[in-house]
Amino acid sequence: MLGMHFAAESPRWLCKVGRLIDAERVVRNLWGETNVESSMKEILSVTENISNPKATWLDLLVEPHKKVAFIGGSLFILQQLSGINGVLYFSSLTFSDVGITSGSLASLYVGITNFAGALMALFLMDKQGRKKLLVGSYLGMAFSMFVIALAIISPMDEDLSHNVSVVGTLMYIFSFAIGAGPVTGLVIPELSSAQMRSKIMGFSFSIHWIFNFLVGLYFLELVEKFGVAPVYGAFGAVSICSAIFAAYFIVETKGRSLEEIEMSVTSSMPSSDQR
Repeated sequence: MLGMHFAAESPRWLCKVGRLIDAERVVRNLWGETNVESSMKEILSVTENISNPKATWLDLLVEPHKKVAFIGGSLFILQQLSGINGVLYFSSLTFSDVGITSGSLASLYVGITNFAGALMALFLMDKQGRKKLLVGSYLGMAFSMFVIALAIISPMDEDLSHNVSVVGTLMYIFSFAIGAGPVTGLVIPELSSAQMRSKIMGFSFSIHWIFNFLVGLYFLELVEKFGVAPVYGAFGAVSICSAIFAAYFIVETKGRSLEEIEMSVTSSMPSSDQR
């Protein structure tokens, strides 16, 4: 709450509601005096061409918003069905098998791994690009899940099996933190138009929390019914499907402004006359 007092208002939103002087001030503070004219011109070129400024939820069914909403909802469904919150919620059970009985200590290991992955994502996001990072992240998650499943079902020493499971769990969390976690929340608003960004994000995050709830609700029940290895194997399979989905549907947004992305997405759609 205190930190938000220091957050800048969105210049795109300010332009959208007609507060151009405030938008120029924010752009000047964020990007410097030399970028004010070009940035304002680019933002206004999009906001002034919005045909329906009072967008409704039904506009999610109209292209190009429909495609972006589909991508946003699908990414969050796949993210949750890849098992991240099942693993996070119940990671203490995995650590207890290797003698780490303290829930706080287990959470510390998970938190440090998550934080390290987030720092790596911060470094790689604009170097490797969103799409490559997302695909690589899901492939790493799939590999980690299969390692854990193999450790459980293979006839190896019990202590070794538990240690491999812990390493696999930390690998999985690290892989998630460098791509599937941060990129999913970043690429959806980047692909969304200024007109529909808030509604697409609202729709996508609603899907996120519904599936988050379902995974948390049924994870232990599925483990008790089928065992840990099959459930983790299923998480790995979903992670592979997620990598394929990202490779096919995600448009690379690295190094492009929101206005450039919106104009390219809009220009790729047929006009109403062509339809």
